[in-house]
Amino acid sequence: MKGFHWSIMLCIFFAVGWVGCSEQSQTEAAQFFLKGNLKLEKREYAEAIRYYDEAILKQGDMADAFCNRGIAYLHIGETEKALEDFNKAIELDKKLDEAYFNRAGALVDRKEFTQAAADLEQIRKNYQDSTNYYLRWGDLKFNQGYYDQALAEYDRAVALKATNVQALVNRGVAYFEKKDFKSAQVDFEKALKLDSQQQLAYNNLALIFARQNQLDQAVKMVERALDFDPVNPIYLNNKGYILLLQNKAEEAKKLIERALEKDPQNSYAHRNLGLYWMQTGNKVEALVELKKAYDQNPSTDQIHFWLGKAQADNNQKDEACRTWQKGEAIGDAEAASERKKNCR
Repeated sequence: MKGFHWSIMLCIFFAVGWVGCSEQSQTEAAQFFLKGNLKLEKREYAEAIRYYDEAILKQGDMADAFCNRGIAYLHIGETEKALEDFNKAIELDKKLDEAYFNRAGALVDRKEFTQAAADLEQIRKNYQDSTNYYLRWGDLKFNQGYYDQALAEYDRAVALKATNVQALVNRGVAYFEKKDFKSAQVDFEKALKLDSQQQLAYNNLALIFARQNQLDQAVKMVERALDFDPVNPIYLNNKGYILLLQNKAEEAKKLIERALEKDPQNSYAHRNLGLYWMQTGNKVEALVELKKAYDQNPSTDQIHFWLGKAQADNNQKDEACRTWQKGEAIGDAEAASERKKNCR
């Protein structure tokens, strides 16, 4: 599991003198709004929300405060509340382009791709020279599974601004999905040269080094990611996977189980727990976990190969051949190789 991140666009408030509002209320609202922005920049999201609440109490039609409060809600995973705020901001100011941009990101998270695209089209004229505009289009196409289209959008974002770190990281993830690991590595390393705090780049480089069997370097990269977020289930699981490759099965199992405690729907963690049971000789449990991973997400990397192996180990040869055949159909070279070796 690679991980992914998105961009936001801050709303900037200009005092305009609202009808029915005292000058004092406007001044106090503006002060709370600016304090909220400072907290948002410092990533103190709860405090940012508190200040935006105060701004809105003082000035109920401050569209920018709703917009930026929505951003803060996005950062703490409150997508529904964020959408409510972006909707309110647009209701108050139909020309607030930043609210459309940010709402598109929230809609992508909810897989409401048609409305997200409509929001982006709404602001195309004003943002056609914006690097983050094409980054957002790339994120939309990526989440729809259109990786080539996503790459084209990320290319436009990077062409407009070569130092757009998020575009480099997200383009790297798209390359990774297409199994173009060389290009992915180039983008992740470029991103880290620009910003050494990019934890997703470390995480994804760890997986690339693992594929290259550079396991010590892989551990170093994933531990760097964990330095930023020690309880991240993606990073914990990926370190567990790398430890499995180093034959450190019991240490790996602890990390994988911690990842599953935090996210039971993590198909990669179920896959890796299945690999643990294979490595330790428990064929039945291996099949159970690999089947869970497949049922949760049949696009999980290498799942057709490993599930087929587990089915074969449990004397389910016909099922194994069907699984490998499905993998071959979507370009899984290892599954294709197993089918050719073991099936008619």
